[in-house]
Amino acid sequence: DPNANDRYGFRKANQYISRGQYDEWNGQYSEYLARRRKKWEAFLKENGLITDKPTRFPPHSAKAKRFVRKGIPPEWRGAAWFYYAGGPKILAHNQGVYNDMLNRAKNGELNEVCRDDIERDLYRTFPDNVRFRRTAAMQGQNPASATPAHSRTNSTQSANPQPRPPGSEPEIIDQLRRVLSAFAIFNPNIGYCQSLNFLGGMLLLFVESEEHAFWLLNIITRVYLPGTHEMNLEGSKVDLSVLMAELQDVLPSVWTRISDDGSVVDKTRKKSRRHRNHHKTAPAASDLPPVTLALTAWFMSCFIGTLPIETTLRVWDVFFYEGSKTLFRVALAIFKAGENEIKAINDPMEVFAVVQSLPRKMVDANGLMDICFRRRNGLNHLTSELIDEQRADRKEKLHTER
Repeated sequence: DPNANDRYGFRKANQYISRGQYDEWNGQYSEYLARRRKKWEAFLKENGLITDKPTRFPPHSAKAKRFVRKGIPPEWRGAAWFYYAGGPKILAHNQGVYNDMLNRAKNGELNEVCRDDIERDLYRTFPDNVRFRRTAAMQGQNPASATPAHSRTNSTQSANPQPRPPGSEPEIIDQLRRVLSAFAIFNPNIGYCQSLNFLGGMLLLFVESEEHAFWLLNIITRVYLPGTHEMNLEGSKVDLSVLMAELQDVLPSVWTRISDDGSVVDKTRKKSRRHRNHHKTAPAASDLPPVTLALTAWFMSCFIGTLPIETTLRVWDVFFYEGSKTLFRVALAIFKAGENEIKAINDPMEVFAVVQSLPRKMVDANGLMDICFRRRNGLNHLTSELIDEQRADRKEKLHTER
């Protein structure tokens, strides 16, 4: 059924969203996209920019931020991500690096564990997307059962990948293989871990070239989420600690439901968000509540597999324009949207299930963006400076605890 897939080639229906629900939402959303496209065309022309396959976009400004938050036209999305994330400048200073990494991979410099892990995960990447789908000749092969997108694989669990028949795999799979292999060599402190396949795969669906996908993957892991994908996952622990601390301040009633001991937030804390004495009782990065096991993939995969595709892409629009504070705002917005549902639950295990399923139903991308960026009772206090300050503080405490 050609109508079973969305505009990006993903299946519309899943266990959380029915085909009918998707089509009802998409009818209105398609009209919204058409209106936004016209506004974007006018915006580019105002700035003397072309509207036919643009590679340059309006400079950072209050208006540009507002436009990005309302969504980048799907057909321009990859180019805009690359532009606003600083891709052109990075590429100009690193000419030939991607090809050098590919040659090193071809010459056997990619270690066997990374190579095997990459091969195993290639066909676990968006199997419901038409561009990633295996050919009919390969349908009889059973891929290994999927493992969580945020886990790292022990070398003893690595299976030797079976060679693929020539010409039997989609082009995008081979592109992803090259991007991940080059990335692993370029980043020996990371190598390869699951979630990188989804990040790389999503980038390849939208950007102009493998090289652009490679550099955006580096920007995500080095600039926006430093340390998150490294072997010890320290960056992930630090960011989750910052998130839990912010959750305690912003939504204390939710915090009492999901925290390990259900302790009540310190009522004496100053209310000024800009100058708060942050997080006296929030958990350390080494002592996070169990629910954070469900949240690790939120940041490592940048909400791929957590939010519906269109909602994820709207998050990525803002992410590449504004940086990592976006992920914290989105995470808090998810909790804010589900506040009443979470507060009504007392069983910790039920809370865990609700937190996992809640974002998967959020097909209304505009609704979530409104919670993130509304001026009144919003999350505008979460600036990049605040996030960086809290990251440094939590990281220092993590090292002290060791």
